[in-house]
Amino acid sequence: MNLGCLLLVSTLVTAGALPRLALADESQQVKTYRAQCDKGEGLACAVLGERYEHGEGVTQDFTQAAAFFRKACDGGYAEGCSNLGVAYEHGEGVKQSTPEALNYYGKACGMKDEAGCEAYARLKKR
Repeated sequence: MNLGCLLLVSTLVTAGALPRLALADESQQVKTYRAQCDKGEGLACAVLGERYEHGEGVTQDFTQAAAFFRKACDGGYAEGCSNLGVAYEHGEGVKQSTPEALNYYGKACGMKDEAGCEAYARLKKR
């Protein structure tokens, strides 16, 4: 199954539009996302980060989540930068650091990610 189809099915199941049965082999999905992430696909890295953050199909691991968000950000995926900003702001999987949170929110904002821009502005006011 290609990445686009896998993401669509995952989104529909999460939204409750498809039964969970459609994602029976979550370990295979994780392998597929990981292979795509290893090829530099930022979206796949971000999806892996979210899976590790929420423990979906994998054991919850904030350190792994942050690592995948970093790969997504490095791959030019704005939401990965924004999610890594959240990790730094709250110290989830990384050492809490307001300057690092601002750095990653700023990167996300620079890529036109609205959530990153809002978080940057909010954190800068503190």
